[in-house]
Amino acid sequence: MSHKFWGLICVVMCLGGPAKAHPHVFVDARTGFIFGADGQLEALRISWTYDEFTTLILFESLDLDQDRDGQFNDADRAAIIEGETNWDSAYKGDVYLEFASQDYPLGRPEAVAVTLNNNQVKVSFDLPLSQPVRIDNTPVFLRLYDPFFYYSYTIVPPTDPTDLPEDCQAQIVPFEPNAAESALQDKLAALGREDIPAVENVGRLFSDEVQLTCG
Repeated sequence: MSHKFWGLICVVMCLGGPAKAHPHVFVDARTGFIFGADGQLEALRISWTYDEFTTLILFESLDLDQDRDGQFNDADRAAIIEGETNWDSAYKGDVYLEFASQDYPLGRPEAVAVTLNNNQVKVSFDLPLSQPVRIDNTPVFLRLYDPFFYYSYTIVPPTDPTDLPEDCQAQIVPFEPNAAESALQDKLAALGREDIPAVENVGRLFSDEVQLTCG
């Protein structure tokens, strides 16, 4: 499970009434690619916008907006940033970059920002590659998913697209389940709130992806 807001997970899992166990946190994700002057890919630009219900849980669990003015102050933003981007060493941020058929290592979040728009918390940050890489004719695949499928990420088009080199293009490929995957989703939804899926890395099966090609 991800590092993000263990308290949030516990609160959601303890709520009464019927609810889907997997997933139960929904995120609209936006992605971008940052290239250096030498044409190498240097970093990813990531944002997470939480659904309104999860945002409400964040407000309650972190005691945000205590003055009830509908705005975040510095303390609110610091609390969210601490929970969202102060990752332990084992956590990959639910962000996976594949290059040359290998999982390419990434660094830790930089330039983190937090906003509240339309009653939804948005967290954005840059994620540097461990080393810049030249894409050339080797495609890159970017996926966002929680291996345990507590969080469900939907990759949506960026509102402010980052500039790509002239010979590069990025395409979102949404996940579309086949019959077997739909059946598995139904089984996951029927699990108890505290159950862990038996399928290892199950979130990968349901992930959208962004394909980056250059050349």
